[in-house]
Amino acid sequence: MMKKYFLFIGLLFYNALIGQNKSSIDRTAEWGDYYFINGVYEKAIAKYLSLDDKIPDDTRRNLAGAYAKIGDLKKAEKTLQPLVDSNDAAVIDYYRFASYLTENKRLRDEYRRKALKLPIENTIHKADRNFKSPYKLVNLESNTSSSEFGAYLIEDKNNPQLIYAKKQSKKYNRGLKNKIKSKSDIYNLYGASFDADQLKVGEQTPFPQGINSAFQDGPASWDPLTNQFYLTRSSGNFKKKEVIQLDLYVLDYSPSEKKIAQPLNINMIGYSTMHPAVSSTNRRLYFSSDRPGGFGGMDLYYSTILPNNQLSSPINLGPDINTTGDEVFPFVYDEKFLFYSSKLPKGNMKLKLAINTVDIRWDVRTLPNPFNNGSDNFSFYLNQDLDYGFLSSNRPKGKGEDDLYVFRFTPHLKGIKDEYRYNPIDTLIVSSKGVLVNDNKKLLANDPLSGLFPKKATLVQTVKHGSIKFNSNGSFLYKNNAPLREIDSFSYVLSSKYGKSEPVKVLLRRSLVSTDELPKAVQKTFLPIYYNYNETDLLLNYKNRVDAVVASMNANPNMVVEISSFSDCRGKREYNLKLSEQRNQTIINYIRSGIDKPARVFGKGYGEDVVKGNTTKDYLILGGSFNSLVSAKEIRKKLIAIGYQPKIKVNASGMHQVIIDETNSLTAGNKISDDLKNKGIKNWVSPCGCCQLSEEAHQLNRKTEFKIINF
Repeated sequence: MMKKYFLFIGLLFYNALIGQNKSSIDRTAEWGDYYFINGVYEKAIAKYLSLDDKIPDDTRRNLAGAYAKIGDLKKAEKTLQPLVDSNDAAVIDYYRFASYLTENKRLRDEYRRKALKLPIENTIHKADRNFKSPYKLVNLESNTSSSEFGAYLIEDKNNPQLIYAKKQSKKYNRGLKNKIKSKSDIYNLYGASFDADQLKVGEQTPFPQGINSAFQDGPASWDPLTNQFYLTRSSGNFKKKEVIQLDLYVLDYSPSEKKIAQPLNINMIGYSTMHPAVSSTNRRLYFSSDRPGGFGGMDLYYSTILPNNQLSSPINLGPDINTTGDEVFPFVYDEKFLFYSSKLPKGNMKLKLAINTVDIRWDVRTLPNPFNNGSDNFSFYLNQDLDYGFLSSNRPKGKGEDDLYVFRFTPHLKGIKDEYRYNPIDTLIVSSKGVLVNDNKKLLANDPLSGLFPKKATLVQTVKHGSIKFNSNGSFLYKNNAPLREIDSFSYVLSSKYGKSEPVKVLLRRSLVSTDELPKAVQKTFLPIYYNYNETDLLLNYKNRVDAVVASMNANPNMVVEISSFSDCRGKREYNLKLSEQRNQTIINYIRSGIDKPARVFGKGYGEDVVKGNTTKDYLILGGSFNSLVSAKEIRKKLIAIGYQPKIKVNASGMHQVIIDETNSLTAGNKISDDLKNKGIKNWVSPCGCCQLSEEAHQLNRKTEFKIINF
């Protein structure tokens, strides 16, 4: 027997060594992630480094990211190198690694090329079927029976101007060459004031010569940092079948300068370069072009705006955005968000939003109604403060071929109910899976525009059975102080400049390990203990069983156990409750005396309260027993009328019993029964269902059970 005992203990410690090591790594990584998410990079690095070589892939990514955040790109490169050289590298790892290689352009480009061949992970959630868009498109009063498109707002505080393309005025037609052929009307740029409060356009006037020409002009974009004005214009070069070629031009927009547009150095003879969109933050000019080397049709590109206002060589935005069809009319908001229209052969132009993931990789989403319908929708624009926006469309019930539409930016904030599991004796650390993560995913699925502005979470109802540190980014720390409570909760609201959401409830559910998840040796250790009737000296008869529990908890330092004890239903309720509490506390005290971190074991005695089929008392005074609930209710109604308060309960046989009273002794029950009979009320005394159980059944109710809360 002794050899078997030592073998059993050896198995416990062997299994525990593996589990303890993994648990310790996970715990340290969780703290590191929490510091990383909250921008405490030095503490995050310290936690990650304490893991030595046992660092998981996601932790390695964050460690490299933390080094990059504090400006140590060499250490970031060295940290990420093992992952990018493994089979577990993701596409984003290559791009991030390339960004750390500031001194090796050849290797940097090699990793970018490698990453370009891999797909970006699809993170798009399904939209709710019953979601109603909060946006409403308004057809501008200034639209005509012709076409207006390509709205762009020059957000100059002194002279804000709405710029768009409109059919060319007759005074520009005289210079048009007869050999130029166009499939549509020739357009020039027009300007007008815009009343943001009323969403109305003021007087419209064509731009002067220099900005407008005898050729096709528009759409345009403006660089607020350099006051450079970029526009699309037909050039003197012609493509196949003498169709005009579109190029990009630039001019200084200062009032004192003579406005003469100059062609950009990125134009190519024989190919169109058009639809400029300035991103002043990262100094880029986005545009559309059918130049060689693309994916087909018109592709989107960008060039870096150099200090002398020249442009670098164009870079194709890659396969996440560009298709075999046409991608046109780019618009960039806040560097990270790119709106554009995509048109497959024989299809309509659909508005899309591409969210930058890293480098030139994008998470692309098609805008929902009302921005897209069965018509052409293109040339999207939002003002910098996200108050309103424009788009162009030839949708039905418009005024012309293409109309300008305006809308107010009115997103709707709504959170999603979350649930987390906690270990009652340790701190729950929630970082990368904080409450805003699922909220943002669902908001993006329903309304992609909700990703354009910051949101914060604010605690509005705190926890009841512990303490919480809640951060505005949705990460939090929770410490429970009532381990017997299986559920806690708190509520928060999402808020932004557009208002607040309804309170969002978060459930905190105590962890529980299924028996099937435990090693066989541990399963056998934590089987229930059954007692003899009225037995209290537990350690005399069950010491070996409890010693095995102590050994298992010592072998598994992260194990947390709840102990619950019960009695059978015979005897007084108060006595049974006290007896079960005494049994439970005896076992808890013994285990705590033999383990580290005594708080890892806790529990409660429940007496007979949870015994199946039990009632409060041992004897029932019954006024009837019926198959039909209706019949039982009729008898109860008559008893209530003469001053009694009977209850109806269903017994183990499915009969509806009308219980007039209950007692713990047969003598007391008979006395009540006789009094009722003297008043003419039919009744009889019956033992409660539980009391009629066999001794074997009673023994199954006299027990102590173990729940593994954490392992």
